[in-house]
Amino acid sequence: MKRFSALAFAASFACVTAAAAADGDIDTTFGVNGIARANLINTSNTLNGGPVVQPDGKFVICNGVTDNGPSGPDFYVARFTAGGELDPDFSFDGSVTIDFDGGVGGDQCSAVALQSDGKIVVAGFTVGATPSTQDFAIARLDADGTLDTTFGNGTGKTTVGFDLPGGGADTATSVAIQADGKIVVAGVAASANGSQFAVVRLNTDGARDSAFNLTGRVTFGLGISGANPEQDTAYNVAIDSANRILLGGSAAYNDGTNNISDFAAARLMPNGQFDANFHANGRTTVPFDPGNGISNVIGYGMLLQHDGKLLLIGGANSSPSTPNTDSAVARLLPDGSLDGGFGTGGRVLIPFDTEPNGQDLMIGGVEQSNGGLVFVGGAFATSTNVTIATAARLHADGTLDDTFGNAGRKTYDFAFGGVNDQQLFRNVALQGTQLIATGIAYVPGGIDLYSARLDIDLIFADGFD
Repeated sequence: MKRFSALAFAASFACVTAAAAADGDIDTTFGVNGIARANLINTSNTLNGGPVVQPDGKFVICNGVTDNGPSGPDFYVARFTAGGELDPDFSFDGSVTIDFDGGVGGDQCSAVALQSDGKIVVAGFTVGATPSTQDFAIARLDADGTLDTTFGNGTGKTTVGFDLPGGGADTATSVAIQADGKIVVAGVAASANGSQFAVVRLNTDGARDSAFNLTGRVTFGLGISGANPEQDTAYNVAIDSANRILLGGSAAYNDGTNNISDFAAARLMPNGQFDANFHANGRTTVPFDPGNGISNVIGYGMLLQHDGKLLLIGGANSSPSTPNTDSAVARLLPDGSLDGGFGTGGRVLIPFDTEPNGQDLMIGGVEQSNGGLVFVGGAFATSTNVTIATAARLHADGTLDDTFGNAGRKTYDFAFGGVNDQQLFRNVALQGTQLIATGIAYVPGGIDLYSARLDIDLIFADGFD
């Protein structure tokens, strides 16, 4: 089966504390000593979906199981109680697997979203007999974890192929629900000459929406002059208050001399056309040049703020002469231009450097109700091959918030006992006044999904809870 492993290093993550704790600490009242596990040994090492927190505090995550008997690799979806236990009201044991391919190729879930009626939409990809038959795969579950038979011609499932010339390997990475219930799924479509952003919009019954670019589908590159080939990937999708579709990810290309990679973003109108009020042509890229003229950015996360500003999240090489990746965030104004009031010219680098010239990366982010911006990811030390989980909080202007962790940053090193001591946070969401972070853990015998809860204080200063 073709694997879509977006990360250069493996994954795991962390947890948090409640009362009388510093912001960013692990809440040991959650799960078991602060960690909630799916109790798997066969999840896949890819970008997992969620957490998506329900109004009652329960939260949903998804990934894949690499072996599910005769059906092979399948979607895996789990719901946890607010306290970090697998929810018995969800498919009896808290989890469900979904098979698309019938055991021919394999299935992988990478995104989850919650509808206003409590139904759960999950998305990823399914592979047929060959990688060229890899398509977007989308399913909808009722609140109890059963497949919703009002979706996908009675099956609860549907697939969408983009099938660009010479390609055919299409991977969904993110899903969002519009206010009218329509479902927008984004990702990447491979071609003979690279890859492009790929977006499909579905009606509430799972059929493609013909009001979106006539076919319900859109593919496009970032249109970088001189790029040959262009490797563009959308990792995130969000819907703004005007029902416009925001996309974030990476644009990688060769300029004839050097391999270049930038943050990438685009905004589409509700009809699927580019929004001319976003950077003039609906698309933009953001380089991080350390002074050598070569931008090397890993763009995985995106966060649409309440005021319409857009944060692009990942890692960027910060040294002109030595490989040294720092966690990186850029912020765009609603017109697509860099926000000069954020960091330095709209850009922020957050070094953790657990060793000299370490490799740091942020993957997910969330905006607190008081405007604080929390990002999660990992820090990799090449000398020890160890990745630890990381979190940081910025003020609205991009400066580190020294009331969080150690001068705005915190690291988490968990001893899960697996073959690889590699762990990082993959995403984060608000659960009331606390944070739920998710990822994967190398455990004895394999790889497990896990979640952690981090303490944050939106009212009082540290120590006055």
